[in-house]
Amino acid sequence: MFTELNKIDNALGFYNVASNPSLLEALEPFSYAVLFIGLIFDILLIIFVVVAILLIYSLLLISVETKTHEIGVMRLMGLTKCGFVAMILTQAGMFVLPAVVLGFITVFPVIYFLYASLFESSLGYIPSVVPSGKAVAIALFVGVLIPLLSSIIPIRRAMSTNLTDALDVNRSKNQGVLITFIDSRTKDLVPYLLFGSVTVVFGIAIYYGLPIALLELNFGLIL
Repeated sequence: MFTELNKIDNALGFYNVASNPSLLEALEPFSYAVLFIGLIFDILLIIFVVVAILLIYSLLLISVETKTHEIGVMRLMGLTKCGFVAMILTQAGMFVLPAVVLGFITVFPVIYFLYASLFESSLGYIPSVVPSGKAVAIALFVGVLIPLLSSIIPIRRAMSTNLTDALDVNRSKNQGVLITFIDSRTKDLVPYLLFGSVTVVFGIAIYYGLPIALLELNFGLIL
């Protein structure tokens, strides 16, 4: 543990083990806390990225479905596939751009508040509130990844529509209706019950097991 703290200390270029052992002793109780806080932030980041992708995907899909005629007119006037893809990506990027800008604005007071709560001036170490290059790169990567992934299906849906069907406002968009009659007395309910039971058990395990593992600092239980 002291070795890892020494690496961090030497990388920062401020202290070493021989010159300031009190700093390492003060940071030792926070080593496991930093590990688990980082794990929690990674889990939250994945959840928020998935939710953002689904949200932007639904907005783009609704926009594409409601503007089928307008898109058909633009294609008739000479809109190429590359131009249409660029238009959808621009629309998806406009959903993400305010969040990215707001995140870079609010990161400075948030980092200052966290460092002011964790570090004291008596330790002789004053961290910088400027985010690292790695953090900026990850933020930009996530900001670009979300609109790219969320616009794949809407682009394929719009490009698969025939130009004649897109321009015909009188024709119904539904190609057909499938009606299936199922006798509930002969229906096999085992797959539904099995899938429901597995999801319920998994949800209970996550709901109760993950907080307990984080409180007890049990890395094996988290895995």
